[in-house]
Formats: sequence, structure tokens, C-alpha cells
Amino acid sequence: MRHRSDLKRIREAVTLYNSRRKSSQKFNLVGFVIEFSLPRKSQGTDYVTTIRVVDELLSELFINMFAEKEEHLPHLKSYKDLIVLNNVMMKHYVDGDEICAVYYKQTSSFALFDVKTTTNTPYQTSPGRNEYLMTIKDLGTKMFFDLVCQVLYVQKLEVGCILFVWDGNDAPPLKVQTMHEDEELSPLPLEIEAKTLNMLILSKFPCVGTVLRVKAPVDMSAYFQEEMGQWVKIRNMKCEETESGLWLGTLLPTTKVRLLPNSDPIVMECKRAMDERGVGRQGRSPLGSNPLSGLTVVDPKEFPYATLMDLITHTEIETIVRCVVRVVAISPSNLDSFLSQNEECKIILTLEDPTARIHALLDSQHWGVFFEDFTSDDSDALKRMKMNKLLGCERDHRNPPWIECCIKSNGNRIYFICNTKLVP
Repeated sequence: MRHRSDLKRIREAVTLYNSRRKSSQKFNLVGFVIEFSLPRKSQGTDYVTTIRVVDELLSELFINMFAEKEEHLPHLKSYKDLIVLNNVMMKHYVDGDEICAVYYKQTSSFALFDVKTTTNTPYQTSPGRNEYLMTIKDLGTKMFFDLVCQVLYVQKLEVGCILFVWDGNDAPPLKVQTMHEDEELSPLPLEIEAKTLNMLILSKFPCVGTVLRVKAPVDMSAYFQEEMGQWVKIRNMKCEETESGLWLGTLLPTTKVRLLPNSDPIVMECKRAMDERGVGRQGRSPLGSNPLSGLTVVDPKEFPYATLMDLITHTEIETIVRCVVRVVAISPSNLDSFLSQNEECKIILTLEDPTARIHALLDSQHWGVFFEDFTSDDSDALKRMKMNKLLGCERDHRNPPWIECCIKSNGNRIYFICNTKLVP
């Protein structure tokens, strides 16, 4: 693991502690665990263990660690596993000159790394202690909250800016308002920002997980000039759903932003969750999409799974992929106008997954396959009913189900529904 500049080895911390001649000081430490005591109850309600940590220079330090639950204490896999400790208090024992350190459950954190591997991902981290801290997958559960995330890009506005942030999680899908029958349903917007990001920027975004747009009242681009991808902790923000069914975060006058190192335990936990997601259908399907609705089938099945962001940033001339998406809008909205299956038939489906939205065409070339399993005796009313199910039509809103479909990109980023059948 590459050491952070703010991490101190045991000898460095002890020397600095002695030079300052204070009764107690806080440090971020790194070292190897060579000994630990069995967890026990403290005099209060906590559990406590004492670990002995050594650095490369063989300087040692005993650290008393307190936690609300026994499973929140470190559980070592191997002798001399590496431990990173943040915000621990170094002090003298009441009697004697020996120095020790104290890990407090409210303010300290740790991460354990397996010395037998070369991974930068810890196998155990201390749990989050902030009741307001949540992830992007928890949007909507609290009005005001804290978020640990990566700032991928900052887009300047005339007033303020939009932060594009990501933590590896999928935002929960939203319901979409139902238009009145006498209104023309034009394709829903693909993003919140008025100016679409260029492909050079989008190609650097992760292809899994939601990139949340967060509006700030001031321009924050100066804070992220050197390197995009800075991990931060945003304290006291809110997030609301827009009329178009997209999440929009907002920074408040009371919001605070803290820059975090890549080795912070909370950041490590985000990275570990991302690594565990995997590839293929498991890694490319929305986390809340299983089981699928069964409204569609794809044929053939050899096309690779992809997210919509995979498709958007694909550089090859032409490709076909399998996606798990929701149909959040159809244009034109009058289903009777295209159920006649005439040669000029062409509709636009607005597809969405946690990573992006796209407009995909269902044209006359693929129309026959889409309705192939419907017999000549099946009425347009049945087709209309199935299309309404795709849209998730309810009384005053739409809550589309997850479906599987094949999407073809022609190289000009024009997308077509293909090799997909609607189940009667």
C-alpha cells in the first residue's frame, strides 16, 4: 500500500509527540500488528482490545481500541498485517513514562490490509459512525444527509456549478409523471445539465454506478483543478427528484466539504464494494433489477451484457449489447398511431439504467421482430396493454419495470432496439 503523506510511522509519531510536550495529541498511524488481546467488555458499555503495532524500524506502540460491538474491533487474518489508523490519541500512562495510543469509536477509524497480497483494498474497515452518512443507493430515505463520494467533474454555470459525483452505487429508480392524454409526450431529457458533456469527459466516467448531479450555489471548480476523481465527504446536503424522474442533489449554505485521501477507510469500503460487484450480468445489471419483469426476451443470447454508459462510451463502429433497462417514455405517446405496423413506423423509446439515459429507435426493420410472437388474431388492444406495462402506467405516474433488451449502436451514437421480442 502506498503511504499517505499524513501517515506517521510509530517512531516518527513518538518523536513528534515528545517534541511537542503536550498531554495528548492525535495522529494518523501506519504499522504492522504483531499482537492483540482478546476482546473484552470495558468498564462502560463498549468492547475493548489492545493491539501492539510495530513499524519497519521495530518501534512499538500499544493501542487500546474501543468499539460499540465486538465485531467492530479489528480481526486479523495474518501475523503482521498492515493497519492504518486515523485520528488516534497518543498519551502517557497515568503512572510512568510509557506512551500509548487510544482509538475512540466516535472519532477514530481503521483499515486492515493483508500483507500476503499486493491489493490496495482492505479486508476490514471500521464501520461508519455517522447516522446521517449514506450512499447514493439510499437516496430518498433522508431529507438531509452526508455523502462520501468521488468528484468526477465540475461544470461551471452562470451562477454556481454542477458537481458530478459517484460512489459506485446505483441510485434507486424514480417514478415518472404521467402526461395528460391531450399532451404530446416528447422524449424525456437524458440528463439534468443543460449542456451535454463531451465524449472526452464522459469516457472517463465509471461505467457502473450512478453519477449523481449535485448543484452548488458557488463555483467549486478551483478546488478540483489538479485532479478529478478526488474523494470527498459532503456534510449536510439534500437530494430531490425532478419532474423528469432524475435525481438532483443540492449543496446548502450550511454544507461543508472535506477532502479525503484514497486510503481513508470509508473510501476503501466504497472501493471494496465496487470490486465485489464483478462483471458480466451480475456486474452490469442494476442492483435492484432482479428478478426481471419477463415482459421481453432477447434472441440470440450471445451478446455481452453492458450498461448504457458502456454503450455511450463505446468506440467501435458498430456493436450490439444486452442491457437491463426501464422504458421511461415513448414518443409519439399515442400508441394507436404506430400499432398499424406500416412501413414508415418509427418510435423513440427513452431507456434508462442507473448509469445513463438514451433515446433508442424501434423502426420498421426491427418492428416485426419486436411483435413477432403476436399472432394475427391478437388485437392492437393487447399490444397497447403490453406497451403500457413496459411503461409501468399507473393512475398519475409511471413506474416502469426492469426489462432485458438488445441495443445496436451504429457508430454515430444512434441506437436501435433489436433482437428483442415483446412477450404476449
